[in-house]
Amino acid sequence: MDLKNQLKTAGLNDNETDIYLYLLQEGQSTPPQIAKGTGIARTNTYHILRALKERGLIRQEAPHRRKAYLAADPGALMLNWERQKIDLERMLPDLRALYTTNKNKPGVTFYNGFDQVKEIYLASFEATKIYGLGSTGQLSTLDKHFLKYYFDEIKKRNIVLYDILTNASKEVGGPMGKEILKGLYDFKFLPEKYHDQPTDLLIWDNKIALITLEVPIFGTIITSPLLANTFKMIFEILWEKL
Repeated sequence: MDLKNQLKTAGLNDNETDIYLYLLQEGQSTPPQIAKGTGIARTNTYHILRALKERGLIRQEAPHRRKAYLAADPGALMLNWERQKIDLERMLPDLRALYTTNKNKPGVTFYNGFDQVKEIYLASFEATKIYGLGSTGQLSTLDKHFLKYYFDEIKKRNIVLYDILTNASKEVGGPMGKEILKGLYDFKFLPEKYHDQPTDLLIWDNKIALITLEVPIFGTIITSPLLANTFKMIFEILWEKL
């Protein structure tokens, strides 16, 4: 992935990325110079410069009474991202309250593709206890950094996780979870004869998530207190047998 695409994943749009990279490369520049160098209309350039300045990514100077701009140290990108994350975390309780009280919310929600499936794992952070059955080994193969992030967030939120894992998860998923979560994590393995299943099942609160981790990757969250309690009972019976 090139720098421009990486900056877009950090929250900058195309024009913001072009101007930020231009200032990093060219140094102090006036709006007309920036507009000419990036090919962005001058009127739009002023709006984009104002937005980048408000986010702390560039600085404004006035040499010889002419406005000029400089890129801030690239570390400002991380600070900007952290501020956005903090703001979002502050909003999450209110947003989740609106979500959970939505009377028209469907009982079944579908997620297509791995990026959307990640939202299922993030949704489980609302729980105090999660039951899992599946292949953390396969999840690690898809995105090892996301699996580590998932465990890190569970630890930060003091969530207890019980996992029944496939044998293919012995090398990565189980050991990583235990190393990060310590006493918050307990896991058992399915018998070897069942081999690996590239799927995941998560149960928390009144929700059941069914996930396939092999192309085509997709997932479903079923919201039903009765079904969730039934799946928890099945999980506990299987846990005792193992």
